[in-house]
Amino acid sequence: MGYSSLLGPKEETVKIEVGLREPLLTPSLQAEVRTLLLDPVSELPLVPLLSVECLSWQEAMAEKLRAALSRRDVAIRDFYDIDHAVHRLGSHVLRPGFVELVRKKLAVPGNESIDVSVGRLNNLRLQVDPELRPVLRARDFAEFNLERAFAEVVEVAAALER
Repeated sequence: MGYSSLLGPKEETVKIEVGLREPLLTPSLQAEVRTLLLDPVSELPLVPLLSVECLSWQEAMAEKLRAALSRRDVAIRDFYDIDHAVHRLGSHVLRPGFVELVRKKLAVPGNESIDVSVGRLNNLRLQVDPELRPVLRARDFAEFNLERAFAEVVEVAAALER
């Protein structure tokens, strides 16, 4: 989706991903969403809070792991989200129940095979600066560690093989 930025002359984009190919494995929930965009004078949000139906935390994380493990065109955003969830929010991706949820997600027809190859990691390295840096605050970008995130995904892949 594109929009005209107030901060520059070019059109900016927002990626929105919608998946409709399978039922949820955990109940959805209502949550309030907010923006980081603040009015420069009042410092209040420019967009009011909005209540939306969304995936549970576990289901969203299982989707991220499925994408990191098997997305045809690997995306750095999946690895950033996993790294952030594990190292900043304390999420535990190796809990047996969670690994089983990821296994169920991967079992849905249409997924690619698990790929945690060096080639995949190298492809991700090429995406860090052009695709991740522009969309993160400097502090958040500095805290991201691709090698650590990839290692988390490799550990999940190993747990799935057991």
